[in-house]
Formats: sequence, C-alpha cells, structure tokens
Amino acid sequence: MNLLAMLAAVAVQTAVTNGVGARWFEDRMPARDGVKLYTFGAVPEAGVKCPIVIQRNPYVKEERIDGVPFASRQQQTLKRGYAYVIQHVRGAGVSEGRRVPYEHEREDGLALLEYVRRLPWYNGEIYLSGGSYLSSVHWSYLDTNPPDVKGAALAIQDVNRYNICYRNGFKKWHLHGSWFMKEYAKNDHSVTRNPRVKFADFPLADFTRRLFGHPVEAYDNTLCHPRPDDPFWTSDAPGSGAGYRHALNRSTMPVLLKTAFYDIYTEGICDMWREIPSARRANCALLIDAYDHGGKLAPAMKGTLGEFPGGSRADENVGDLDWFDAIRAGTACAGAPANRTRYYALWENAWHEEPALTDGSRRVAFTLGEGVRAYTYDPKRSLPDFPGSGALGFGSMQVQPEPNFRDDVVSFVLPPLTERIDVRGRMTARLTVASDCEDTCFCIVVSVKKPDGRWYLLREDITSIGFQHAAYTPGEKVALDFRCADHAFRLEKGDQLRVDVASGNNDFAPHGNVKGEQALVREPKVAHNRVFAAESSLTLFALEK
Repeated sequence: MNLLAMLAAVAVQTAVTNGVGARWFEDRMPARDGVKLYTFGAVPEAGVKCPIVIQRNPYVKEERIDGVPFASRQQQTLKRGYAYVIQHVRGAGVSEGRRVPYEHEREDGLALLEYVRRLPWYNGEIYLSGGSYLSSVHWSYLDTNPPDVKGAALAIQDVNRYNICYRNGFKKWHLHGSWFMKEYAKNDHSVTRNPRVKFADFPLADFTRRLFGHPVEAYDNTLCHPRPDDPFWTSDAPGSGAGYRHALNRSTMPVLLKTAFYDIYTEGICDMWREIPSARRANCALLIDAYDHGGKLAPAMKGTLGEFPGGSRADENVGDLDWFDAIRAGTACAGAPANRTRYYALWENAWHEEPALTDGSRRVAFTLGEGVRAYTYDPKRSLPDFPGSGALGFGSMQVQPEPNFRDDVVSFVLPPLTERIDVRGRMTARLTVASDCEDTCFCIVVSVKKPDGRWYLLREDITSIGFQHAAYTPGEKVALDFRCADHAFRLEKGDQLRVDVASGNNDFAPHGNVKGEQALVREPKVAHNRVFAAESSLTLFALEK
C-alpha cells in the first residue's frame, strides 16, 4: 500500500471525558524502506487547519498509546492552536525494525515530514520539539532546511558525536556506553546480553562481542578513534555522526537551544552557540538553567538556589509552545531573547543575558599547595566514584565525600576565600605530574565547601599523559592542562575550593597505563603516580569587581 492510500485509511477517533472532547488518530507510517513506524496524533476539530508539532521518541513501551488520556493531556496544545504528532522511532515501542541509535533517523525523520504534509490538518507549518535523543532525531535532517519547518525547540543534545562518545580520549561509558547498549536492538528479543560483561574489562574493543555475541559496527567504529581530530569523525562511517555536526549552521529556521549547567551536554551546546555565525544567531536563542539532564533539580541543590524553581524543567517560564507562538506572531519570546544567551548563575541566584557565555575577564589563580602527593593507580580495581557529574556524565551536582576518601585519591583543600568571586566560563587547571608508566591518566574533580559544611560538586575533567605528550619517558615531570565545561556561579568570602586528583573516574573507561590505543589494551599495568602541588594550579575566570 502506498503512502497516499495509507493516509486515506487514517481514521480519527473521538471520546468525551467530563464534557471535554478528545480527538486522535493512530497509524503505522511506512518508512522509505517499507518498515512501519507507529505514529499517533492529537488533532483539532474537523475542518480545522493548524501548525503541527512533531516529536519522535525511542523511550516508549512496547504497547500502543492509550488514546483518550494522551489526547486529553494535549488539550492545552490544541487550545493554543497546534496539533501534536508523536512517532515511536524505528525498533522502539511498537514500531518495526531493529533499533540502532542514530541510524535511520535522517530518512525516517524526512519520511515523517512527508507524512505530516498530507495530513488534513496541515496548514503549511511544522514545528520540531524534543530533548536529548528526541532532539537528535531532528538534528539528523535539519541541514536539509525544510521550508515548512518554521521553528524548533531542541534541548540538551550536542551535535558533535565525538563529545558524546569521548572526553580527551576517554570513552564515556555511562553516556555512549550503557545507554547505547540498553537502546541497541531493544525490541529484538532474539538479541541477548551477557550480564557478566563490564565496561571495565580489557580490552574495550571486544566489548560488543562479549556482551551480545556479535559486533555492533556503529559502536565498535567509535572505539579506536579517541582523538577529536581523527578523520573518522568527519567521515560517512557508521557511528561518526558527521551528518549532525553542522545541522544548526546549515538551517535557517529559528531554533531555541536549551541546556543546563549540570547537563551532560553543557559544553557541547555552548560550543554550538559559539560556533554559529552571528547572522545565524539572529533568530535563535540559548537558555541555560540549573537543572540536570533529566530536567530535575538535584537533591544537593534544593534550598541553595534562592528563587529558582524547585521542581523540574516544566517549571521554567519558556516552554516550546511559547517559542513557537513568538515565531508565529513575529514577536520576541519572553525569557528567551533572540541572539542572546540567558543563564542562571548558581548561588548568586540571578538570571543574566549575554550574547554568549564567555570566560570572565579577571583571572583568579590558586596554587594547590606544597610538596609531592603520590598514589597508586590499579586499572583493575574499582574506579573512584565521585557522586554526580560535573557536566560530563549523568548525576548532576551531588555532595562529595570528605577529602582523601580513598587511598588512590589525593585532595588539595585550598584556604578560605578572602573575597566574593562571580565565576563565568570554563575554569582551567594545570597539574605537574610524573609516573613510572609510559602512559597513564589523571582526572580532577573540583568542589566547593559552603557554610553548611558540605562539599558541592562544581566540575570535573580527565586527560592522559599520552593525549598531551606523545613521547613521554617514565619518571619525567610534565604538565597536564585541563579545561572544564561552562559554568556560572558565585563564591562567597569564606567558601573553600577543593581539587581532588585521581587516575580514574567512574564516568569513564579505565586507562590501562600502557602506551597506544586504550581500546586495544589487553594487559593493563599498575601505575605509581605523583602530583607536584607547588607547580599545579586551578584558575577561575571571574567578573571584574
């Protein structure tokens, strides 16, 4: 059956609950290769034409949508003049096909646009909505710049696949690891998973074979390309994500970007904003709030942020429909000004607007102390667990353990601050280190002690000697540079900063202390590492006094 015949068979269903009528349809839209994708819509009264908001979702149950409650929940969307269409992505929910994250999203998304254009309610306007992977499905085809896609509200999703997979050569095993493995072939019950397989097992390159019993090309391809300048990341190879990279630059519709200072994609989304030409920013906006990737306020943050909404991102005053309404009316969107970055500074408890979030002009540097701190790093031992994540993984801001909480973690507690500091941008650190191995890694975790006596996570970063110094001689003293994700927060007089240094972090795959591609290391070594405190520092970028 061709697409037009399928559309002719779409039937609208109606129900009345407490005097309110709900209208919806459900269908199995044929993708371009014939795979049927489950598609559901809440629609207006017969004869009404209106803009249509579309969303494509992998995080759905293997069951049809219950039409009455779903359509009833969309009453406000309909009252504001929009129809709403949602589709289960390939291999998820009750859509056919095998789910391989990021594959097929471009052609399936374009097929959905074609489908929506033939719906009887279509008025020539389509709007895109989504967060995280639900944004990524739209980024996959945005470079085609469909003329009837009049606007998009795309939250918490970076378009740089390297950032999604790696940090300075370290595989993000919670992000493009456990998430990918959960999503891959999720509805194909013939695919089994070996529960004994762990990301910490060596070699990492064999991971999918150990887990599934067969290789997964889209994942395996990423494992041996740990450097951002590797040609793989601009190639057409499965897993590279090259088609997503410049989607924002190559489109023209107004786009609202949303992220949070404890989102997993904070830095990448800020980089997206900095990279697009000023002319492209003219009809776009960036909103950065204080939530985490899931749109929640971490328990450690509740009660510390003044007037900031305390529940979820749903409390924010800029919703997708607000952005779409402003586009349709040709007016400014309150709370998301075009060509501006609006962000919430933690502990200052205030919103700010700038063309872009940039590093503060005042450098405030701290030496880590005196002497030499030594520790042993064993890659086969469980990695240190620093609760939460400083914008590189899941978990948001969390309270940290007391200093030196493990024998393979060294903590540098700085003296109480003597002034108020309003920090802006990407703090940096430099560690002077040495190791008895030909390569090893170091991570930093920066936290702040507030008057309540608890240590609050600020930021983290990780790198290796080999990533920055290709020809390292064991025992040699070298400097390693770190640059953390964007942030905005206030430090008060009396606050204390702390820098934890380790050679492992539970957000990343372990380093084998062997020179070469880490995914290929089969026999890791134990490293004895040293940090030279007087030659190591933390630098904040602050607003002028």
